[in-house]
Amino acid sequence: MAALRSPIPIEELARSSGEFSTAVGLPPAAYSDPGFFEFEMQAVYEREWICVGRADQIPDPGDFYTITVVGEPFIVARNKQGEVNVMSSVCQHRAMCITAPAQRTPAEWFELPPETSGHGNTFRCPYHWWTYDLDGRLVGAPDMDRTTGFDKSDIRLPRLRTETWQGFIFVNFDAGAEPLSPRLGRLDEALANFCIEDMVTVDPATVPGLPFNWKIMAENFMEGYHPSRLHKGIHDFAPSSGAEYAPYEPGDAALFGAMHAIHPDGGFNPTEKIIFPLIETLTEPERWKIQFAYIPPSLLIGLQPDSAFWFTVQPTSVDSHTLSMAYIFPPSTPQIHLFAEKLHAAIQGVELFNNQDLPTNTAVHAGMKSRFAPRGRYSWQESVLASFNTWLVERYAAADERARAAA
Repeated sequence: MAALRSPIPIEELARSSGEFSTAVGLPPAAYSDPGFFEFEMQAVYEREWICVGRADQIPDPGDFYTITVVGEPFIVARNKQGEVNVMSSVCQHRAMCITAPAQRTPAEWFELPPETSGHGNTFRCPYHWWTYDLDGRLVGAPDMDRTTGFDKSDIRLPRLRTETWQGFIFVNFDAGAEPLSPRLGRLDEALANFCIEDMVTVDPATVPGLPFNWKIMAENFMEGYHPSRLHKGIHDFAPSSGAEYAPYEPGDAALFGAMHAIHPDGGFNPTEKIIFPLIETLTEPERWKIQFAYIPPSLLIGLQPDSAFWFTVQPTSVDSHTLSMAYIFPPSTPQIHLFAEKLHAAIQGVELFNNQDLPTNTAVHAGMKSRFAPRGRYSWQESVLASFNTWLVERYAAADERARAAA
């Protein structure tokens, strides 16, 4: 695809960046215009590090799961040497998705192939039985012996550049992209006592088709202005007045901050207290915070004194995205008495927030399509949104300049 220029002038986008005290919201078209969405995918998702899950989701050689990123279907697999590979699931014969089921019910005939997971030594395309190993090499191709010059060793599934940070798996379509981990040093320091790399993933889930622009999800997760308003009564233990954010500097690969609580060991449930064992490595000040981080564009992390949870945001159109989510715990926590019952209670507690956040996000997206949609000003309690805009505009401007130069 040819490089695209931004349908919105860069100088208009730039009004949303910088200090929160002078910034205005992104133009509504940045949330609603299909042409801008196509530009944005080139500028952001095809050049930045995209989180595709956790390494502990595939603990053993042969374990795999699938995920779709910017419309591209991928397999995330652990090979026999214990390395994590992220490779295309598009068969290099006739482009069949090799993880698609060979047969589906009539109601599913015209749906996209479902995401799946499992264990095995090879992946066999159901169409013509071309077979690939855990590194993507073609190891089987029936009845190709009469094809002149055909050599299985010449063919393999395309692989993406992959990097692991604190147990999270990231991929990048851009072979020349700057490494991610060296740019996360400040976040590493802020979250060191949570020992995230050693945590284990429990009960991951994927929700397709959330009907609002991906940026609305990220903005709602990060800003601290709404908790004392939208979530009044269930977020009172960590009020908006306690919001703080780390300063953003050009080149940063993460945005992060905290909500200061009115008592230690707060949790997102009706008791407003943690229900799992306290993470013993936390300091006393960390017990009085709810922390959060965003490694844009895809990974959102929330941290409370007994656990953490993560979301990945994968856009599917200007109007929708797929959300994957899971809790992560210290390795000892899932072994406690009545863990499953407590996990259920925690999930039910988070649902109280989802019952307000998700319909609000849907309504915001509808508002962004209105002729009366504003470019509103920011409160200091949502100053992180101006930092996010700054991160975005840096990438929008670079992409627009590349397209202008190419033209």
